[in-house]
Amino acid sequence: MDPITQGLLGAAVTQAVLGRRLGKRAWLVGAIGGMAADLDVLIRSPSDPLVGWQFHRHFTHSVAFIPFGGVLASLPWILRKRFATVRRDIIAGTTVGYATHALLDAFTSYGTMLWWPLSDMRVAWSWISIVDPIYTGILGIGVVLAARRLSMRPARIALLLSSLYMVLGFVQRARVLDATQQLATSRGHTVERIDAYPAPPTNLMWRTTYLSEGRVYISQARAPWWSPVRVRPGESVELVTEPPAAIAEDPATREGFEVFQWFARGWVGWDPKYPDVLADLRYGLVGGSASSMWGVQLRPGQSPAVQSHRGPMEDAMGPRWRDLLGDGW
Repeated sequence: MDPITQGLLGAAVTQAVLGRRLGKRAWLVGAIGGMAADLDVLIRSPSDPLVGWQFHRHFTHSVAFIPFGGVLASLPWILRKRFATVRRDIIAGTTVGYATHALLDAFTSYGTMLWWPLSDMRVAWSWISIVDPIYTGILGIGVVLAARRLSMRPARIALLLSSLYMVLGFVQRARVLDATQQLATSRGHTVERIDAYPAPPTNLMWRTTYLSEGRVYISQARAPWWSPVRVRPGESVELVTEPPAAIAEDPATREGFEVFQWFARGWVGWDPKYPDVLADLRYGLVGGSASSMWGVQLRPGQSPAVQSHRGPMEDAMGPRWRDLLGDGW
């Protein structure tokens, strides 16, 4: 999720667990720990965009790295003599904060290498959007009240409420998947694989994909909390499992294809608006469009062999807000 939410969750958990030991610095210690894992965004290459995609949410986001990450996040304090008597408490606080980061990311649809180095699977439960002001707001209120009152109780209440909201995301996703399955059945499609992704900024709007006979069918779903899910069928595109011969025969573009397919968890197809762009079908610009927010251009024999592509987000903001408000639904 966004860094602010990551910091607030780290702060809230640290306040709730170690508030008495860390006192007024509990929120800051936890917040730094909660955000530290995203320093992996500094791992990038100007000539290869896939390096950033490959290493963001990589080893720094694994369960195995939590003890190391917690210590690294504590360095701004423990390297100073004035904190000599509370070094263990600070390390405990930053480690607790750090431990929340990868888990929260795993609840989104982006994909997090939670089990590295045992597995390179990108864990993505898709219960919550990468930006959700309701979830963030609950945590923010709890952290501020806990810090002002030097009390653990507001943080604990905020964690309870935010966790219940996360469970609501699970319920919403299940409802959306069921409605999408019904749509596929009405079309006479045999579903081989299906998924749903919350669209920012809440769990009211969703994008769904399902695979049937080599094609990916994309839909948009609106899931009001107290009324039935409505699904709006979108476009379909052929699933790309193997690159064209020209790309496959060039080692650099072949590697780029394989990395991008792994990154997108297999949901890839050629963008209908940009035929030379391999799109991540999990993230659309507008509604059920097969045109993606991002993708890659694979250019065999050229330098660089791989270029990133970003869709024109400014064209998508208006329709997104209208969908969120229920206009036309």
